[in-house]
Amino acid sequence: MNTTELFKGVAVVIDDEINDKTANIRNILNQIERKNVPFLTFTSLPSDEIISNFQNLSFLLLDWRLIKDRVTSDDLQDGVTIPSTLRDHEADENMEFIKKLMNVCFCPVFIFSNQDKNAIIEKLKSEGIYSTDRPNHIFVKSKSDIIGRTKLFKEIDKWIKSNPSVYVLKEWENEYQQSKNKLFTDFQKLSPVWPKIMWENFGDDGANKSLELGELISRNLHTRMAPFEFSDEILSKRGKKIDRLELRRVLEGGRFISNENLHENDIAPGDVFRVSSKYYVNIRAACDLIPDRAMANSSQDNVQLYLLKGTKLSDNQIRKTFNKEYGHFSEIDSQVIIFPLSGGKAIDFRFKKLEIKQWSELKDNRIGRILPPHINRIQQKYGLYIQRQGLPRTPNIAVFANGN
Repeated sequence: MNTTELFKGVAVVIDDEINDKTANIRNILNQIERKNVPFLTFTSLPSDEIISNFQNLSFLLLDWRLIKDRVTSDDLQDGVTIPSTLRDHEADENMEFIKKLMNVCFCPVFIFSNQDKNAIIEKLKSEGIYSTDRPNHIFVKSKSDIIGRTKLFKEIDKWIKSNPSVYVLKEWENEYQQSKNKLFTDFQKLSPVWPKIMWENFGDDGANKSLELGELISRNLHTRMAPFEFSDEILSKRGKKIDRLELRRVLEGGRFISNENLHENDIAPGDVFRVSSKYYVNIRAACDLIPDRAMANSSQDNVQLYLLKGTKLSDNQIRKTFNKEYGHFSEIDSQVIIFPLSGGKAIDFRFKKLEIKQWSELKDNRIGRILPPHINRIQQKYGLYIQRQGLPRTPNIAVFANGN
């Protein structure tokens, strides 16, 4: 497959020699133009105000050495050496720019330069945003290596096939954009004021209007996204062996979101709280996690949470409880074990006692939220637990000859 076809949208090129028709960057720009990719050009690092608009870039090209504004061409021709302090300051500015970009957009960043690429990589590594033993979304190459008719995109194609994170991002992003446009076009046809209609409806229910509107959009967006067809060739490609801690972090990312990524006024099933050494998970239905309209002056602080208490399992307990054959934990009817969450922990939640506390008592102790379908399993299993039918014991002697 030709992965360069995934790069839809606007690209950004930052190079101080863009206006020099004899510079290498002109060849690179010509290659981009032949691919019919629209792009913006800058001869210096953009301001913070411009960076804040780089939220949906296809990719970005950065010349590591932007010296034209500080050292003239005549100086360079006369053999003037660029002071090391200026080079270091320039490298620091580039790093600050990349970090700011990463805060607003996760996109491939291609650093092209006539400078020694290993020096650039060492700088990136020292800042903790580049690793030599795993794929990166930052690509470092000498300009001379990608001069030609199609060399740039051949290098991009080769690189993206070895970088599953960027590949999946671009596949998902393209489908997302199509579905987003279809969603808002469909609703616009239904009524140009559809957000106002739903906003008033959520308000009549006493719900968190912003949360409900967001979830309405997310649900409808998801249903419009076609089944993905990711490349097995790319995602099954052999690479560095994944260690256990890295695997745990990835698994946790799929089932638990930390509190720093949650809105402080968003209460939901799956919210996890830590009080001393104990953990609590909220299992109350989302529709009940809103202020009581029947209560005068009721606020979010008065919302009651239905909590199951949990304790952390030791590594030895994890190994003893885990069923290797079926790939899950051996649980009794009155428990659910969630692993991994909150830094790779396994938490054993028990059903025997349901505690009711107000949001105001625990909101400062929230550490994150268990995501579907894992919170759904806790709620469903608890529902079965409170409706269970007690049965008499079967005597041991009925099974074992000596009763043991």
